[in-house]
Amino acid sequence: MGRAVLRGHQLRSVGPGQRWLVEREWLADGRVMQRVNAGVPDKEDDWREIGRWRDLDLERNAAAAQGWEIDSR
Repeated sequence: MGRAVLRGHQLRSVGPGQRWLVEREWLADGRVMQRVNAGVPDKEDDWREIGRWRDLDLERNAAAAQGWEIDSR
């Protein structure tokens, strides 16, 4: 996988005790990758491409507006 230029995460829930972590990485080559962790050990092959980006500032602002926690580098 390429170098991440932005990382974010959300903790999602559908009810008491049912939570999972969603992680996203915006890569230098323009891909947006995501993985969902339901509490199992991390696997690098769980990442899947969900889109592409062109303007990192717009992506950062949109992610923050959608409730993503932006991870510091």
